[in-house]
Amino acid sequence: MQQLCYADGTSRPGGPVRRLFAWLLPLLVVGSLSAQTPPPPQTARQALIEMFFGTAPNHLEKHLPDTTRTAFKRMSGANGMSMLDEFSAFANMAKAGGGKFETFDTGPTLLQAEEPEQNEKIELTVERDNLSGDEDQIEISVHVTKDANEQTLPFIPRFTFVMKTEADIWRLNEISVAVRIPLADPDFLKTIQQQSNKENEQGAQWGVQNIIGAENSYHSAHGVYGCRLSDLGGKSRQNNGQTSAPTGLFGDLATGKHAGYIYAISGCDGTQYKVVAEPELPGSGQHAFCSDESGAMRAATDGKATTCMNSGEAIQGQTFNRLVAVAPASSAPNAQSQPSAQAQATGVVPQGLRPLRVRVSQGVTQGMVVSKVAPSYPPDARAARIQGSVVLGVIIGKDGNVQYVRVISGDPMLAPAAIDAVKQWKYRPYILNGDPIEVDTQITVNFTLSQK
Repeated sequence: MQQLCYADGTSRPGGPVRRLFAWLLPLLVVGSLSAQTPPPPQTARQALIEMFFGTAPNHLEKHLPDTTRTAFKRMSGANGMSMLDEFSAFANMAKAGGGKFETFDTGPTLLQAEEPEQNEKIELTVERDNLSGDEDQIEISVHVTKDANEQTLPFIPRFTFVMKTEADIWRLNEISVAVRIPLADPDFLKTIQQQSNKENEQGAQWGVQNIIGAENSYHSAHGVYGCRLSDLGGKSRQNNGQTSAPTGLFGDLATGKHAGYIYAISGCDGTQYKVVAEPELPGSGQHAFCSDESGAMRAATDGKATTCMNSGEAIQGQTFNRLVAVAPASSAPNAQSQPSAQAQATGVVPQGLRPLRVRVSQGVTQGMVVSKVAPSYPPDARAARIQGSVVLGVIIGKDGNVQYVRVISGDPMLAPAAIDAVKQWKYRPYILNGDPIEVDTQITVNFTLSQK
């Protein structure tokens, strides 16, 4: 039998079990200490995501340097909100912008945001993540996709966030922005031109539709169609002591030129007419558009009015003017109504199947404005020297009144004033094939402080 000797000179029985216990005891102690070790520290990328999209009350200030946080807290406006509070409110508004977004701790994509109503997707991708000691530089680029096609931006921005550890926490020390405009890149220039042409074509279609509506109004008042654009100028009418909005042409359409297109009425004898819209610059790659008293619109790819009138292709469905047929306001906003096969074949949409709402560019709706109410500058925003633009999504009713407003972007201190003002704006009704329809568009309201 093995014996163990002790310091008092005595010996006691021992054996493999006691030796095994002696060997395992240190391992058990180390294992216990390891179980109490805190989890791995947060990465700089995780800290950046938490800073702007976290849910904890202090998610923003947690990742600011102590000196920055102290300085921001001292910068307070008349409303008592510090610059830090306002910055936090802006971050919260970005998270509640209406679309859905998802962040990623690893991989090439940092953030993916979708705007289902506009069929748009924005991705922030990580181009570079350089970790060196207590500093990490994260470079991010922006990609915008619409209708599953990546869009070419007017400029290509890149953001670099410099994160440094302070008291074992990653903190944002610097933001730099680099903007690249590839002016000599043929593909870039071609894409920009295509986008410009698309906007001009949408405006030209709206111009032709406006002329058709003005012709119908003129026919109702005089019994014949007007044979000159100048005949269709809008006139206000008195009704029960109130002046109604003009029902004729808007803006400079009566002059025959508008937004890069030339407009003309031909073949008119009072009982019939033809209207054409031809690009002002030949060979620009833009379509020509034409119509007549039937209200059916056609297009010519060569941009010539004579081709359009002789053999123009009927605009069917959403090919050019991107009509969005939706249910009435009381129904689901995304419900759609498809035109019948007969309507697609003739290019004339029957009354019961005509779209109840169209999406129109902001530039076009600016020419539809009858009256505006200027926004009141919020006193707190003025005191805090806050200025900038608020972009609103707006639905204009058949009567020209604003029915619905939502915030797309802008400072949260300025947005309420912009909404209150735009709700009071009045528009000329949008006429399609002789009938007024609702309009889905955007409005930008600018707030600018005078320089002292």
